[in-house]
Amino acid sequence: MYMTGISTCDQLREVAFTGNVIPQNWYRIFVKSDLKHPKPHLLAINILADIVYWYRPREIRDEGSGQIIGYQKKFRDDLLQRSYAQIAEQFGCSSGQAKDAIVFLEQMGVVRREFRTLQSNGMVYANVLYLALDVERLKALTYPCGEISPDGCPEESNGSSDEICSTPVSEFRGGCAEISTDPYGKFPQTNTEITTKNSTEISIHPSSRGEDAADGLTDSLIEEQVVSEISALQQIPYAYSQNPKKMRTAIRWLCEYDFYMKHPCEKTDLKTQDRFDNFVLLVNSLVSMATKAGTQTYCEEQTDARAVIDAINAVSEHCGCGSLSEMMFSALDDYTEALASTHIKNYAGYAKAVLWNSLNSYRVKMNTELAVI
Repeated sequence: MYMTGISTCDQLREVAFTGNVIPQNWYRIFVKSDLKHPKPHLLAINILADIVYWYRPREIRDEGSGQIIGYQKKFRDDLLQRSYAQIAEQFGCSSGQAKDAIVFLEQMGVVRREFRTLQSNGMVYANVLYLALDVERLKALTYPCGEISPDGCPEESNGSSDEICSTPVSEFRGGCAEISTDPYGKFPQTNTEITTKNSTEISIHPSSRGEDAADGLTDSLIEEQVVSEISALQQIPYAYSQNPKKMRTAIRWLCEYDFYMKHPCEKTDLKTQDRFDNFVLLVNSLVSMATKAGTQTYCEEQTDARAVIDAINAVSEHCGCGSLSEMMFSALDDYTEALASTHIKNYAGYAKAVLWNSLNSYRVKMNTELAVI
């Protein structure tokens, strides 16, 4: 048996790695140019490698001869269906970060988003995300100064050996695992899964979480309904003011509450226990404001639940996952600053006043920015 003389190298001969492939020059092409010191957009690069994996066809071989007799796609529909939540779960980021990375790839011209409405079992699922891959644009970016040879490697160019086109392709060995089963996973932020059958049947998976005594629905089914409804309407309906559980689910989804509860250190503002607790207080206070019956008074201004819902919808662009996060962290900054300089007796009441002020000021800020554009 041939040996290299290096124990580590010899041991790795027996390890079969699987995963996505990343051409080395992607780190020079897919770059965040808006930074003071531009850096590779690592999340976008990893996501693109995963998208390319799914679009690479699977070989079909003859059982007797072993010869390739055809190719087969790895996903069911005409385009790859993914959700921001599924991408976030795979790459350990937030749904907002996943969306930003996809938008970056779309701006680079290699990926195109397509939103479709699916109907199944009497339910309508709006804004289901599909991702199209522009192979010609991908090749142009990956091999800008050479053609791709039959073996998949760039042809030699007449330039120097350190040009981008001569950079070798390497296997990606990072933490992004290859999906080996159903690529469809869940619809955005729901527990509905598209089956692999040749139909639009959607199977609902029972949740292990508790039942809602009021309507008999599990928490996961309530979340499924809420996400579907506000995605279709692009706003929180007034009816949620009569259903605190739906309102809580909607607001938590809009500000990515579950993500920050699981990964508080991913957001610098939540690294301290006090700020973590205050964030929870603000989210719960906003739910209370949006479900409280009758007239409410914040900052000497009378309002009601409908006006609170209007304010939330106004600052949540298209009511997408994470669209309320920036306003909530702005309110958290204001609340934290007030705690340091003001003696507060009623923390919950003061939190609501801060939220009402933040909702209004943030809406003015958004309108001003749109006017400038």
